[in-house]
Amino acid sequence: MLIPENKQFDIWSDELTIPILALDIVIFTIYMGELCVIVSKVEENSISWYSIPGWIVAKWFDLEKNFDDILKRKTWIEWVYKEQLYTFWDPKRDPRGHVVAVCYYALVQVDSFLTKVDFTKVDILKYSQIDKTKLFYDHAKIIHYAKQRLEWKLEYTNIAAQILPEKFKMSQLQWVYEIITGKKYDKRNFQKKVFSLGILQETWELDKSTNRPAKLYQFLEKDIQIVEKNSFV
Repeated sequence: MLIPENKQFDIWSDELTIPILALDIVIFTIYMGELCVIVSKVEENSISWYSIPGWIVAKWFDLEKNFDDILKRKTWIEWVYKEQLYTFWDPKRDPRGHVVAVCYYALVQVDSFLTKVDFTKVDILKYSQIDKTKLFYDHAKIIHYAKQRLEWKLEYTNIAAQILPEKFKMSQLQWVYEIITGKKYDKRNFQKKVFSLGILQETWELDKSTNRPAKLYQFLEKDIQIVEKNSFV
């Protein structure tokens, strides 16, 4: 690990004259039909809290390396879509000291980590319950900010590819949009709008898991693709 666990209290020395730099991660997934956030469990003064996974940035390593290290160490999740979100800098955001947090958000398919994580250390929280949950410091604010960014990304990118299987039904795609945005879409209007983005193609295959076979689609690009002309508005 980049920073040994037994060194965690050295950083709070009053002799430090510069802020402490941390990296925090909001991890979104869709679980049991709802948008959820994967959080760390924290025990402090005999009180149970939750926090978004994070740690102090290790010196001499870039942020990408720090992100991968923190993600693996805190959740045992690897290889996720990640995007830098914002830097939260309020000097009073952490009562322990002046901590500046470089924040990311990530997307992960729930099936890819359910069998790997240690649920004595992490939990899955419904986004709808975030404001009713004991979260560290400004972590609820960070999660809400990340959720808004994710919604915006749906309007002009193929970011849904990071949370769907490679091939999917149109109903699955609409389901993802509705879960993330909290809106209901008319089926025909949704298809018209999503095709206008130019990010999908038909596979000419059928899903035969039900009595009513449905067409399967896939994104033209797996990596993030930005639409310059139309947007999903």
